[in-house]
Amino acid sequence: MKYLVAVKQVPDTAKVTVDSDGILVRAGVPSILNPYCEYALGRILDMKGEDDTVEVFTMGPPQAESALRRCLELGADKAYLLTDRTFAGADTWATARAIVAFITRFACDADLMVFGRQAIDGDTGQVPFEVAQMLDVQQFAYTESLEPSDDGFIAVQDYGDVRRTAKVPLGSVVSFGGVDPNGRLPTITGYLRASSMEIETVDRVALGLGAYSVGLKGSLTRIVRTDTVKSTRRNRKVEVKDPARAASLVMGEVEALR
Repeated sequence: MKYLVAVKQVPDTAKVTVDSDGILVRAGVPSILNPYCEYALGRILDMKGEDDTVEVFTMGPPQAESALRRCLELGADKAYLLTDRTFAGADTWATARAIVAFITRFACDADLMVFGRQAIDGDTGQVPFEVAQMLDVQQFAYTESLEPSDDGFIAVQDYGDVRRTAKVPLGSVVSFGGVDPNGRLPTITGYLRASSMEIETVDRVALGLGAYSVGLKGSLTRIVRTDTVKSTRRNRKVEVKDPARAASLVMGEVEALR
């Protein structure tokens, strides 16, 4: 079985700024492996069999190699870095398009394509759905557990108020919904093993994409403004025995927040 796991290097969200074009400024901002991606990778590594392979990839600047190196330390078998200056500023659509081009050319034999629910620097959660749509394969979101079966996998999905058990065909896209607050620690063996492994670099030309189909030029959306919203709690405590009076107080508080 061959698993292909998408990961992303993300900046420390507490220190992120946006430039005049609406692009995240990553220079000088500490970066980490996206927690949702790390969780998804961990779940796949936990179910990896003796003859299985786990490959990871990310799209980002050259320094995103450190996120891939961590994936190798945790147990991934191979890593790809999709990097090109023309990829800068890509929205979810342009990102998904580049990912699909990569899968088609470099990993078309993957039995399962795996994502985390979302990236903490964007929180859109759109890329797994867009990749599945472009590849015309089934997509299973908010996956809680996944087990191999005779001809695919069995997934349990948690939608909050509904849990569903589904049969996952080979070649599907699966996105895990959870995150491990404690993260994972590589073993010394894994660390030493990863230090000597090569990471394959893939640019726009290798993906067969034009300059106007990737990055900011190939994006269908653009950030035009960002705002920081600060909420305050009044911490009022009241005791009301009349339901009508209680309802009036609640509606008054709601109106005050508008």
